[in-house]
Amino acid sequence: MIEQGAVVCEGEIILAVGGEAEILERYPDAERVDLHSRAVVPGFVDPHTHLIWAGDRAGEFEMRLQGKSYMEIMAAGGGILATLTATRNASLEQLVEEARSRADTAFSYGTTTIEAKTGYGLDIETELRQLEAILELDRTAPIDIVPTYMGAHAIPPEYKGNTEGFTRFLCEEALPATKQWWLEHASGRPLPFVDVFCEAGVFEIEETREILSAAKGLGFPLKLHADEFENLGGASLAAELGAVSADHLVKTSLEDVHRLAASETVAVSLPGTPFGLAQQEYTPAKEILAADATLPWQLT
Repeated sequence: MIEQGAVVCEGEIILAVGGEAEILERYPDAERVDLHSRAVVPGFVDPHTHLIWAGDRAGEFEMRLQGKSYMEIMAAGGGILATLTATRNASLEQLVEEARSRADTAFSYGTTTIEAKTGYGLDIETELRQLEAILELDRTAPIDIVPTYMGAHAIPPEYKGNTEGFTRFLCEEALPATKQWWLEHASGRPLPFVDVFCEAGVFEIEETREILSAAKGLGFPLKLHADEFENLGGASLAAELGAVSADHLVKTSLEDVHRLAASETVAVSLPGTPFGLAQQEYTPAKEILAADATLPWQLT
């Protein structure tokens, strides 16, 4: 029987694989720790979270019970836009403390590294405040936090009906301002990822390409929300632009799957999202694995 044990040598915890007798023979002087039937396992890595926001969406539950889709709720002012005003009005301290509770909960269940997105301000000031909250949490919380800038999470009210104008604002003003702020405040850390919600009625494929291309030109690494509700070709775009990941992938076609497989872009499935939205379809994981694309947590 193969077992995994934890031993302590000169104050350093060492994980060793083998039978109990073998481990004790290899580390005869190590301190033994009785875990009382608990397991020692690697920390979980959560590559896609929306950690930093204020407000709530309690008012949407009735709409969901009525069978309204996520995009219908969003069009009615719900979803991301429901928490936009509260997040814009929140102080840095409020954002940090509310997010700290969520991060602590994740850590208590074994997550040791977590990605965290902005995307609930959709203006320069609030998005930077969310990035500042991420940096503060990464400095003070027990969990490692990897930042993502997602100013392209929705179309804010002041740009309603003017997606082209908001896209231009992101490319020409918000992204350059974000890079400048990061270089001044992040103490030499690599630039955050840039993510876009590529979806019909939000950022179509060409608008997504424009934003991600601008971000890439500024040196930002890329991620992408793709094919959650419609297959616009977001997964293929992520592969083409060299994004580190394409996330959701509920409606991804087999053609897009093969393009992912031919790239270094990782497919990220988020089954909790369609489950929570009572959708019937999920990420085509079998097809992704069969194509030899990279899918985290694949078991063979």
